[in-house]
Amino acid sequence: MKHVKKWVMVLVAMVMAIVAGCSGSGSKPAGDASPSAGGGASKNPVEITFWTISLSPTFDDYINGVIKDFETKNPGVKVKWQDVPIDAIEQKTLTSAASGTLADVMNLNTDYLKKLAALGAVANMDKLAGDVKKDFYEGIWSAGEFQGVSYALPWYLSNSVLLYNKDILKKAGFDNPPKTEEEAWQMSKVIKEKTGAYGSTLKDIHLYLPSNGVPLISDDFKKAAFNTPRALEIFKAFKQRYDDKLLPDEMLLGQAKAQEWYAQEKIAWWSTGPQLFRQVKDLSPQVYDKSDAAPALLGSTGKVHVAIMNIAVAEKSKHQKEAADFAKFITNAENQLKFSKIVAVLPSVKKAAEDPFFAEGKDSKDPAEKGRYFAVQQLKDSVNNIPPVENISKINKAINDEFHRVLLEKKDPAKALSDAEAEVNKLLK
Repeated sequence: MKHVKKWVMVLVAMVMAIVAGCSGSGSKPAGDASPSAGGGASKNPVEITFWTISLSPTFDDYINGVIKDFETKNPGVKVKWQDVPIDAIEQKTLTSAASGTLADVMNLNTDYLKKLAALGAVANMDKLAGDVKKDFYEGIWSAGEFQGVSYALPWYLSNSVLLYNKDILKKAGFDNPPKTEEEAWQMSKVIKEKTGAYGSTLKDIHLYLPSNGVPLISDDFKKAAFNTPRALEIFKAFKQRYDDKLLPDEMLLGQAKAQEWYAQEKIAWWSTGPQLFRQVKDLSPQVYDKSDAAPALLGSTGKVHVAIMNIAVAEKSKHQKEAADFAKFITNAENQLKFSKIVAVLPSVKKAAEDPFFAEGKDSKDPAEKGRYFAVQQLKDSVNNIPPVENISKINKAINDEFHRVLLEKKDPAKALSDAEAEVNKLLK
């Protein structure tokens, strides 16, 4: 249970970057001072530094085991692992990037990866590891791109499935959970009228828009792309849902947590990663026992958003080849499968995801196990909806702030979209 809670902390924070390490500055790429991977021992072995985020001590055995296996298969290369507390990430990552002292290999979330890519601090993985691109799901691989170039290998990840309360649906006259966003909102109205519970809830709009055919940023990454008739239609629809009292203020204002409201039977379903279902079981075993899992609610694109942790290599590493070899090693199918068996995360490599281990939950009575099965089936349709541009956190906030003004302050939806567009265009410049 402890390792699941550690993963929850890592995933929920979603502000991941790396810190403190020893990597050379202003030096040429490696491959000159020592043998390449598997090339034999050296009197002066190459040492590469590997940074992770809040994985120690829970996963010490796993990480140290991967490092030992890599060093055995790559004589002459040593890996120095440094784990960094999550609350130290932002400042130390950006400081290290500015001083050229990032680790050779880094565990980064997608947001921080793009920030470092914009600074020119991480290496082009199309060149260093393009030979393994075919091993990964296409939509997941693309999460590591920044303006058309890949800067990371995907590592572990999570996508959303549905945890739903069978009793609430039955009281409202439904035998099955919703399959699409549109169906979910239609059912939500009936559920609210007949049971008093909410169905779907929503705080922010930045992931909903691309899932329903509205890209946030233009293809050339130079301007906002969301001020469209379709987006206006979506804003107006949510305004009507809010007026119909289908969206609670507490959720919009961030005053309520979905897992707590689900455990209190205030909402009929919760869209989240199956590894988080256990929070409901901890809060209310009785509600968990009357719950079941279903595939994600799909928008008009038919795609599922996925949150990804990545492995990147520092642009100024003295040992880029060895660093890239280690990045490929820790993200290969064998090592990802091992990690997925320890903690409830999903692999990014197709071969690992196809292992029989992930089919075990298909007929499970446990929602978390069944949810993991659905989550793996969704990997082929999973994409990361975070645009490959700098300042993405501020861009998302600008869009969400205007969305909230439409609902909470009765701002005209067209004006809100126009103002959000202007602010995002400023950020892109």
